[in-house]
Amino acid sequence: MSSQDTDREKQQYCEPTYALTNKKNEDYPFDAPSIDQRLTPEQTKTNLANKIRKLLEEYSHIPQEEQSKHVHSIRDQAFAIRAYPCTGLGVWLIPYISLSPAYATIVKRLQGGDSMVDIGCFVGGDFRRLVFNGAPLESMVGVDLVSHWEVGYELFRDREKFRARFVEADLMTVEEDSGLQKLKGKMDIIHISAVLHQWDWDAQVTAVKKLILLSKPGSLVVGHQIGNAQARHVQNPALKTLLQSRHDPASFKEMWRQAGEETGTKWETEAWLRSWEFMGLDAGNTKWMEPGDAILDFVVTRLS
Repeated sequence: MSSQDTDREKQQYCEPTYALTNKKNEDYPFDAPSIDQRLTPEQTKTNLANKIRKLLEEYSHIPQEEQSKHVHSIRDQAFAIRAYPCTGLGVWLIPYISLSPAYATIVKRLQGGDSMVDIGCFVGGDFRRLVFNGAPLESMVGVDLVSHWEVGYELFRDREKFRARFVEADLMTVEEDSGLQKLKGKMDIIHISAVLHQWDWDAQVTAVKKLILLSKPGSLVVGHQIGNAQARHVQNPALKTLLQSRHDPASFKEMWRQAGEETGTKWETEAWLRSWEFMGLDAGNTKWMEPGDAILDFVVTRLS
């Protein structure tokens, strides 16, 4: 088997090969010297930094003057596990889920007893945000290919009180993995962010069909990924990736239409492109992206 075939086999599942690179390689530009801008409202020019600081101070009881040192230590621990760009740049601190148009609905549904799974949960920051905003955690399940769960306990200092369940598994193995099998057809809310964009069209359709296996009529699928103002295929030179599909709202809807047709389900799909600034990012964080790239935010509802 050639090295290209090996890479393709790995990327058929959720493990991007660039995340296994040498973290100190000069050609890998995501180990930012400082991620203090995530905590500094003047730099982000949004209220996101205030949200982050408030969560760390009031939920984790970390004084603001200690937060910078703390989050840099956590970033280094996480980056040593996998060299994701979002990790090195501190993007995992941004409370993305709270920016979703469906956020109030998600909190209300969880309070009413609905279940939720977070695919690609990383350190579990979105769950902490939900708990901080009044959602119960008993019905929350985090899933990720490689566990950063222990790092999450260190970040939020809540080992004794945070009881959400974690499953270390690959989304693409829903039918084989025992931990994922237990979730099939039971999830009311599925959150998936910064995952689907790593694949081409066919692999993304396959991944969406795996998500559908977890759903039931009435389920919400919410999250975000890297999109583009014009649907296109890219091979990002900074990440040295295989072919990836960048969706615009129309192509994202078409992908869900196709996946629904192939699974005998029907879906209502809403998607929006968000600027990097809206999401608390700046030109320095996104200079390695492709022209036209932006954040694609989505809310998908299963009708039948």
